[in-house]
Amino acid sequence: MALVDDKGPSPENRDALNGVLERFSKRKRASDQPSALGNVAAVYHDAVQFMEASGSAQMRGLGLMAVLAYVGIVTFLTPKIILQNIKYFNEGSFSVYFAVVSAFLFFFMFVIARPWFVAAWRLDAFAADDQPTIFDRKHRKVYRLFTPLDGSHKTWAKRFRPIELQAVEYDWDCITAEHRAEMVTTGKTVTRIHRLTMVARDHPKAGEKYGRLLEEFNVGNSMALGPNTVPMLWEQIRRFMEEGGSGVPHGEPLQVFERPTNLWQSMGVVGPFGPRFAWWWKTSPWMTGMFIFMLPFSLPFNWLWGTCNWISHMTMRKTVWPAEIHERVGQPVRIA
Repeated sequence: MALVDDKGPSPENRDALNGVLERFSKRKRASDQPSALGNVAAVYHDAVQFMEASGSAQMRGLGLMAVLAYVGIVTFLTPKIILQNIKYFNEGSFSVYFAVVSAFLFFFMFVIARPWFVAAWRLDAFAADDQPTIFDRKHRKVYRLFTPLDGSHKTWAKRFRPIELQAVEYDWDCITAEHRAEMVTTGKTVTRIHRLTMVARDHPKAGEKYGRLLEEFNVGNSMALGPNTVPMLWEQIRRFMEEGGSGVPHGEPLQVFERPTNLWQSMGVVGPFGPRFAWWWKTSPWMTGMFIFMLPFSLPFNWLWGTCNWISHMTMRKTVWPAEIHERVGQPVRIA
């Protein structure tokens, strides 16, 4: 039983800046150039495994870099703020305004920001190597694999052991795909983040137009998605599930990068200053040229990100799928 009356895209929203730009149809082509965009980790006879965005070899280390930036800012600002308040107090020129600003900064750094950076640390240090989404056309299912919700894999007794993933399955017929966008500003620049979002619902009961909402999850790396690539990624999934298409288009690699095993390889994964300089120059000459032009800044940045990437890969923990998922999808015919 299909979830909704699939009437296809919503063209009236395509020019919007935020929200759902398009609701895709499973019966209508969204793009003439389907592509997995390097998000596929393995292809099975009747299933395809999409890796999570943070499971990308290149994206590893960003969380650790954010943590280093946070620690650096806190280490630099905290003593300066405390000493400045003491100085004002001793000089008899205590500033209520400066004290209030100081209190706000401390509250922001240690109460509001700290949990986000703790999450960034956990994203990279001793994290699962992948928490994939699997599209199974034989059984018309979509499987989401993730670390235990009770956090048992985070205890020190299990910190160095493989993680036994949990799984949830959704009926493909009860999933709709949406192209969503979100405006993000840094105060000086404004950008739009594009996402391919899967909306999973239960089968509607009698008298219901839509089933109960179960989960919304993204497929693919939002950093690599844009107005044109979101339809391309969806079209690849749609053709695989609806028309018996291949897991990835012919000639397209499963992943852009192999996982590094040392610091030198990690530097080549995150930027051109490494063993893959020729590859970077061939595929991204403009960006490689910018890295060379800004060498005094780009080289330390490349080294720092590469170091964090290497640490993340060295502490990465293997995952163990539920046996039932292995039985359903079988053995891969192509693997990264």
